[in-house]
Amino acid sequence: MALSARPTSSIADEITAARKADHVAFLHRVPFAIDAFRLGFLTGFREDCTYQQQQFPDLELPVGMLDNDFRNPDLDRYVERFFEYEPQVGVIGDAYDVDEVDEYVAAAREIQGSYPAADLVIVPKCRAAIHAIPDDLIVGYSRGYADRLAHEFSDPVDWRGRRIHILGGSPPKQLNVIDQLTRPTLTGEPPADIVGLDWNGLHRGAQFGEFWTPDGWDDSGRDADHVTVRKTVRHSLSRLKAFWKSQGVWPDSTPQDDTLDIEYEGPSPGDLDSAACTECGANVWMTRRGPFVAEYGTGALCGYCSYDCYFTHRHRNDLEELAGKESVYFPPA
Repeated sequence: MALSARPTSSIADEITAARKADHVAFLHRVPFAIDAFRLGFLTGFREDCTYQQQQFPDLELPVGMLDNDFRNPDLDRYVERFFEYEPQVGVIGDAYDVDEVDEYVAAAREIQGSYPAADLVIVPKCRAAIHAIPDDLIVGYSRGYADRLAHEFSDPVDWRGRRIHILGGSPPKQLNVIDQLTRPTLTGEPPADIVGLDWNGLHRGAQFGEFWTPDGWDDSGRDADHVTVRKTVRHSLSRLKAFWKSQGVWPDSTPQDDTLDIEYEGPSPGDLDSAACTECGANVWMTRRGPFVAEYGTGALCGYCSYDCYFTHRHRNDLEELAGKESVYFPPA
């Protein structure tokens, strides 16, 4: 373990630059991804997902980061997805040994042939894998809910001098990693270069009416009628951005585009996955007028056999339509 030292002015400048990330990512679906993008987060999703943007036919939200399906990895499939989405950041896969590193490096070289500016990440899952990854590629530091976390098989010195992307973990945990990998040491190891980080835990708290703060989760809006899951996630994203700015981690430039133009196309009965009324369970196709359909800010698309069921279910669960009346389909009389 490296011993800490008091920084000189030149070392302090080096550490300040090393802590400054190129991107802070938030991987989720719309509408949460839209709000994150507008706040300056790098948006994207896992390769087996999408933004689930079927109700936004003209949405042109770039895929800034493409993660791999670590529970069901397929390297050929991932490379195919990368060429399809053309992300800025690609997390290619988890390397449990040096042989897997070689496979991922070969895939990275294939991608770099067409996308030389892409930030490509290989996630080592053993100490030998860290050192087998070439210096021009980014190493992924697992801090979230992975099966093998970085601190379980390595020491901070193993990551010093490398370009790092921190994968998951709450902001305090991520900040602890940043401090460990960038602070000066008595033995003079160079700081790690914190290229990026991502965390998607905000939505889990929002489902319980809680938003994230540097002091912990706050449930003060849980019983407020006007506070929805989307609004809670957006509030957490704003708090998270302010936190990383205060720590000197938030990037100087972001993909934010205030001109992002989004046209929403409301739901139709054809979008329903189930014939059962969300409220009472009746067959929505057996009613005289046909189904009422509503899309909510939580992402849920619900069908109802009557207006009464729609109204009752929405109000009992404090749901908010995604785009007001546009996101509710009323069958013709």
